[in-house]
Amino acid sequence: MMEENFSIGNILFNYFSTLPEEEREKFVIGERSDPRSLAEGWEGALTTDGAEGIIESFRYYEALREVGAKEECRLSYNDTEASIYPFVVRSILNMFDDNTRGGLLKEAGCKSADDLVESMKVSRELRNSFRLTFLENIGGGVLSFLYSMVYLMGFSSGGEASFLTRVFPIVKGWGGHILDAGGGSGFAGLMISTRGETTYIDFSPFRARRAAAVAGMSTVDTAFFNKVLNLIDLESDTFGLKLDRNLIPELTGNIKGNLHHESGDLISLSKELGPFDGAIVTDVLEHTTDPEGILTEVAKTLNRSAPLILTVPTEANGVSQREMEEENGLTFPFLLHIRFFSDEKIEEMAKKARLEVVELNHFSHEDTTQSDPIPMEVMALLKKV
Repeated sequence: MMEENFSIGNILFNYFSTLPEEEREKFVIGERSDPRSLAEGWEGALTTDGAEGIIESFRYYEALREVGAKEECRLSYNDTEASIYPFVVRSILNMFDDNTRGGLLKEAGCKSADDLVESMKVSRELRNSFRLTFLENIGGGVLSFLYSMVYLMGFSSGGEASFLTRVFPIVKGWGGHILDAGGGSGFAGLMISTRGETTYIDFSPFRARRAAAVAGMSTVDTAFFNKVLNLIDLESDTFGLKLDRNLIPELTGNIKGNLHHESGDLISLSKELGPFDGAIVTDVLEHTTDPEGILTEVAKTLNRSAPLILTVPTEANGVSQREMEEENGLTFPFLLHIRFFSDEKIEEMAKKARLEVVELNHFSHEDTTQSDPIPMEVMALLKKV
């Protein structure tokens, strides 16, 4: 049902239609580079779980990064019109109920979605107003659309490097059945499966299918797995991060039987597939409207004394994002952080979820050259009471 709420092909067609011909040619698939052919070709490659499509999709992400070096060519948005931006605004506006949509248009002094798009190009206040309305009205359709957009914008989840250096050294010593909640690219789940039974759950059906295919191929094809690692490094380089290859365990065919991939609602699926002997909820809660509820429900699926690792952005991270929003008037977070967490908030959530805080470790990806960088992230080691 989720996949009926949006169209990967429609998004791609609108994006390729905005690109200059010389930029579109970098995405040539087959022998044609017109927007419709590109959209149809890449929709097939990006949504398949076949080996050839997965390998071909790597070229898409590499081309997207090259083309996106020009701000006006990004599959994203900025404070003015950029590529997919008008399409995104129209799509999300149409997902609101009639009253919300009508109220937003009336508040903006606009008669239609097209009028709103044009007004938002020149009004930071209007962009901020739309973003706040979006946050107050996130529903299944909007989330499905945004997850499809995130899927199209990059291969990696962005947290693979920190997972490998901070989370995996702890998790690899755990026993039993482990839950990878909100598994994204599937890299974490693949690593965890080297130590035993692992269940990956992600909201996006596309990501879940691709994660399963990538995991299966990585265990039998070393060259393919190295391409995966190189692509993660390419995208993580934006934050100055790279995977520490020395921490990556050997992959064997036995992993395939350890790793299970599921897509859908995290809460209902974790109840159905548990109980678990441990869980990771990394780079997930900051993207949700009910982090307390999700943590509580995931904790219910854990056996007594089972560990859970949580990573979330700090309040300092929130200050940084809000400053950026004030300056640029971002329309809405592209599944960027919509929640930020103090130590006290983590302790409060843990208590409600019947989890004990064992340890809190603060770290930062950026400004690492400073002698005392402001911690932008926190990793919490929790235990089921």
